Order: sequence, then C-alpha cells, then structure tokens
Amino acid sequence: PSGLGGEAPVDRARCTVTVKAGLSGKSGMHVVLRVGLAAEADSLRWARTAEALTTWASTRVSGAEECDVGRLPPRSNGGSPRIPKPGVCQHTWSQAEEAVARGPVCGAGVSTAEALALEPCSVRAVFRCGLALRVRATCSLRATGQATLRVEVEGELSLLPCFCLVGKEAVVNLYKAARANYCAGADLKAIEACERALTIADAVDPRLKELGDTLNLLGALHLRRKTPGLAVKCLERALALRMARAAREGEGDLMPMAGTLTTLGSAQQALGAFPEAYRCYSRAVTALERPAEKGTDGAKAALASALQGLGGASRALSKQDEARRCYERALQLREAAVGPEHPLNAATLNNLGAILQQQMKHREALACYHKALVVQTRAFGKEHPAVAATLSNLGSAHGQLGDHKLAVDCHLRALAIQEKHVGPEHPDVAATTHNLGNALAEAGRGQDAAKCLWRALSIWSATLGPAHPDIAASLHSLGNVYRGLREPKAAAECFAGALRIREATLGPTHTETARTRHCAALVDCALGQQPAAAQELEAAVNSLIRGLGARHPWSLQARADLESLHRVMATPRPTARASA
Repeated sequence: PSGLGGEAPVDRARCTVTVKAGLSGKSGMHVVLRVGLAAEADSLRWARTAEALTTWASTRVSGAEECDVGRLPPRSNGGSPRIPKPGVCQHTWSQAEEAVARGPVCGAGVSTAEALALEPCSVRAVFRCGLALRVRATCSLRATGQATLRVEVEGELSLLPCFCLVGKEAVVNLYKAARANYCAGADLKAIEACERALTIADAVDPRLKELGDTLNLLGALHLRRKTPGLAVKCLERALALRMARAAREGEGDLMPMAGTLTTLGSAQQALGAFPEAYRCYSRAVTALERPAEKGTDGAKAALASALQGLGGASRALSKQDEARRCYERALQLREAAVGPEHPLNAATLNNLGAILQQQMKHREALACYHKALVVQTRAFGKEHPAVAATLSNLGSAHGQLGDHKLAVDCHLRALAIQEKHVGPEHPDVAATTHNLGNALAEAGRGQDAAKCLWRALSIWSATLGPAHPDIAASLHSLGNVYRGLREPKAAAECFAGALRIREATLGPTHTETARTRHCAALVDCALGQQPAAAQELEAAVNSLIRGLGARHPWSLQARADLESLHRVMATPRPTARASA
C-alpha cells in the first residue's frame, strides 16, 4: 500500500500462520498446518494527522484448515480409540520497525512529522504488522475410522504506518549518504547506497540529475577499490548523462561533465589505456578553460587536476614537452588557489621532477623534489609514506648527478619509512627497492643491486601480475646490472623479458621499449650476434628520434652505438693461413 493517510486495502493482503498441532502420547503424531487468514474489513483507514498516523489500526482475521491424520491408535485394552480433547493456545507477535520490507524503490525511512511536511509523491507508506491470535485444534473420528485434525485461528491483525522516501527525494537522500560514507572511507556502505539510489533513479522519468552524480561517485569508488574496469562502465554512463545535461543547460553545467572526464581518464590510465586517458583529460581541460578564466576557485582546482592527469597520460605516451607544460601550469594554478605550502602541490612537484629527469635536467628535478620534501615534512612529519616517495625520487636524481652515496642514503631512508607503514611486501616498497637497486648499481655494488632488483620483481609479480610495466622496468635494470657483472646470457634473458612486456603494454615504438631494445642489442653484440644487433639498434634509434628528438642524449647514444657497430662489421676480420 502507498500514500500518506487514506487507507490500506487489507482484503488483498495475504496473511498465513504456521501451526504445529498433533496428538500426545506414546503413539502420538505431530502435524504442521499452514492456515490462511482473511480479514473481516476491506481496508484500514487513517486520518492525515500526526496523531492518527502514529496509532495502530486493527481488523478481525480468521481462518481454518483440516487434514487427515489416519487411524487413531487403539486403547491399551483393545477398545475403540480415545478422541483427544480440544487444544487451545494464544500467540502475540509484532514486527520490528527495521524489519519492515520497504521494497527496492524505497529510500531511507523518515518520521511521520517529516513525511507530513513533504510532498505526497515523495513519500510512500509501508506498514508494520502485528498479530494477536487464538488457536483451537480439534480432532474428529469419521465412520471409516479415519481421524481428521481441524485447526481454527482467529484474532486481530494490526497495522502501523511507517514512511520512506521515494523518487527524487529518495535518490538525493541516498546519494548524500553515499558521499558521506565515501569521505569517511566506508566504501562498501557507499557502494550499497549508490546501488540503491540507482535502482530508484532508473525508474524515474525524466532522468534525474542525481543519476549522473551517483554513477560518477560509484565510478570513483570502484577506482579507489582498484577495480578500474567497473569504474569505466559507471563513468561512461555518467558521462553520457552529464553531456546531455550540459547540452541542455549550457556552460553552467560543464563542471560536472569535466569532473567525470577527469575521473574516467584516471580509470583508463589505471587500465593502461593511455590514448583513451589522454583523450579524456584533453576534453576535460578544454571544457574547464572558460570557467577557470572567470576566476572561480572550484574551476581552477578542477582544471589543475585535469592538467595533472593530462601530464601523466602525455608522459606515458612519450609526449614529454607537453607533459612538462601540463605539470607547470597545474602547479601554477594550485599555488595560486591554495598557496605554495599546501601538500597538494607536492604531488605535482614530484611529477614535474620526474619529467625533468626524463629530459636529462636533473638539477631542476632535484629542486622540485627538495621543494616537495619541505612541503610534505611540514604537513605530515618526517616519517610519512608521502615523504618516503619523495625521498626515493630525490635519490634517483642524486644518482643521475653522480652523487651515489647520497642516492643510496635517500633510498634507504625511504625504504625504512615504507616498511614501517605498509609492510615489506607492498608495491610501494617494491618501487623504492627497485630505485635502491639502480643506485647501488651506479655505485658499483652490482651484487647488492641484483638482490634489490630481484626482491622488487618478487613483490611486483605477487601484487601486479607477471606482465606489468613496473616488472619490465626491474627486468631492464637487472639486465644492465648483469651487463656490468659481465654475465651477458643472464642480461639477455632479462632484456628479452622486459622487451616482451613493454612491446605488449606500451607498444613496439615507445621510447621505453626502444631503450630496452637498445640495451638488448648491445648484449647481442657481446654474444657475437652482430647482424641481429644492428637490426635491433636501427629500430631503437628510429623510435628514440621519433619520440624524443635527434638531440636527446638517449637518441645520440643509440645512434653512436649503431655507427660503432657498423664500423666493426665493416672491418674485415684477419684470416688464419696454413704455413707450408
């Protein structure tokens, strides 16, 4: 029944009670009967007042059921069976309020006073049930000797109205609850509230704005729970709804659409779909440019987030100059919005430092990492995991500048913090152990470096699977360590594994793939496979020049190695002659 006040048609209600009856004694029996009850009244009525709607209403109910129980046992002296006397019992039951079945299209419960204050179309009445019953069981004997058990039930059925939200009010209420749980980190409760809101919103026509909001939040929840495939499905549907709304509402509704595009870009990036992520972030940036020009802090913050994502996607696609521009602009916007000492700036500074390192501008990268470290230490203290990540980046930059002792010290400090906070088998520990391995290799401690890189591989294989780009990075570094230890066969196996993963995940012409191809070709030379090495080196040179430019140090080194190999292959080898 629905409505606020009015009546509940109890004549259509189905009420059944289960009665356990039978005959006692050594040769007795037990029978379970289900007895349907019919109401005397057609409906129960309440006035539309707070007093009436908080009062139970009752109607008489009754029903009977019979069953054959066979022949009754004879008396001990062999005489006719004794017919049992009637049995009577009483039972009272009242349904708990939290057990009331509100149905899939109902939202949260509201009080009677709140229900009266809302529009009738926003509220649905459901009912708590109560029963007060008297049960009478009798047994009769037919001429055939068969006994019949009859159960008669009569009493009162009572109903008390309870109210729940429906339609838009229910969706809004559930969405607010989901957001509160999301902010509190209660992801499972937030997902449950989102899914209930979606069930209600899908039945409302025309489409509610909150449907897109709920799908967007559910996508963000799945992304945070490391299920980006589910996130993409939710976010693509949210995007379609928000795009349609933006087309109707104009510029005023661009912000929600851009937010969904940014989150969808993050989900695509988590799946390794970097071209799709790049397109999402680019569309978000375009949508946010005009609102940000008008000077609203919210639009500027959203634009900074979209630029941060676009920088990451550009970096993954070897668009280093574009990535640097994105990070620099994101940093400028964030510093203007929240001040230069806000911890949010540290993530952008770390990303900017990483792209500067790829551009071989290690001192500029070092300055970014130092600035990020100061911001994080002031905000979180010296032992925070975010500080550890920046220390590891700082160590990498020191290593590239030849300060190997400083590099190792930074990585060891980072590793101690991470192991304390997340344990020894966490992917963050693997990343720092990988960086420590590289620093030890550059310091000439090849055996120690190999141990670190094998540990990183073990953690990543267990947590990320066998074909993740991070595994390729450790295999590539391990190959270089074995080159330095003059173990070309072991190096060749490592480079071959890294190359397979990078070709599959990044593509055959990506700059990181080209770097691995370059190193693998050098090992082939050491193993006497010059023609194959030359072919691989030429492919690496072409990819590096196309991705980084002809003057980048990696491109110059690869080209120099190729020219050197060509000279070696062109030099005729001395032949041995037999003496007479």
